[in-house]
Amino acid sequence: MALVRSEQLYQYPASPDPELPEELEQARYRGHRGGLISQHRSMVREPQTGTKILGSVVLLIAVLEGWLLVFDWVVVAWAQILEFWRQVFGWEGYVVIVDYQLGISAPYLAVESGHPGRAIWIVGAVLTVLLLGASFLIPRRYLPVAYLLRIVAFFQACAQLFFAIAPGRFPYGASGYVHGMLIASLALITLIPILLGFTYYIYDLGLGRKLGLTLLLMLHLSLLIPLQYMTHAFILHHLSLLFLPILFFVFGLPLDVLVFIAFYSWGASWRSLYQIEASEPQPRATVEASGVL
Repeated sequence: MALVRSEQLYQYPASPDPELPEELEQARYRGHRGGLISQHRSMVREPQTGTKILGSVVLLIAVLEGWLLVFDWVVVAWAQILEFWRQVFGWEGYVVIVDYQLGISAPYLAVESGHPGRAIWIVGAVLTVLLLGASFLIPRRYLPVAYLLRIVAFFQACAQLFFAIAPGRFPYGASGYVHGMLIASLALITLIPILLGFTYYIYDLGLGRKLGLTLLLMLHLSLLIPLQYMTHAFILHHLSLLFLPILFFVFGLPLDVLVFIAFYSWGASWRSLYQIEASEPQPRATVEASGVL
């Protein structure tokens, strides 16, 4: 019995076979209905040319410069949004812009918040138990939703326990929390061009698409964040600081990061010119020379 080498047994099936005629070689890229079997985009390696890298660097610098030019306007717009809703809700207090070193500034919303009373604590405990129980009733095909409910229940249970044992030692208030999160959110928006520059800009999608996705994402977050943390302030003002941990750990920056991931996934699903060319069947000599397969 002849022995067969292991590399022959596990040879990559898409490797060109020099013994096959040209017609059969090309037939390997056709499905049973005659359509093209495109190579998955995760397997396509786009070449990084000097022109593409230079264009990405220029785009990154241009977006950062533009953001720094409108940074103060965004801060003023956020302060006006917070002040508008403060007046709509009829809250006492004020909204000011706090300046820090290096030209950094952020709005500060003065809003009252306190520790939970007995009724609010009981309502929070009941909601925590209901969330945990619902996570075990959800069908297995919705398992990620069940895990999310358990994570929310875990953080809320920790808050319930803390305010039951030592409520006076809770060091945070609604005003300081909202102000700190607005500063962190401004830093997040500033980092978006840098993150996309090292990840998304490497694809051959054209400067127009790269710029469009970047501006759309930054604009979306710039509109979402003041409304997001005004909602947090409303909850903390009316329902107490009992819900601050869950707002921070689940509905704060993690939510904004998920927005970034959603936009990035949408933009990454666009097919580049190189992917379109790579998905077409190529002659054997071209395939062997390029090393795509």
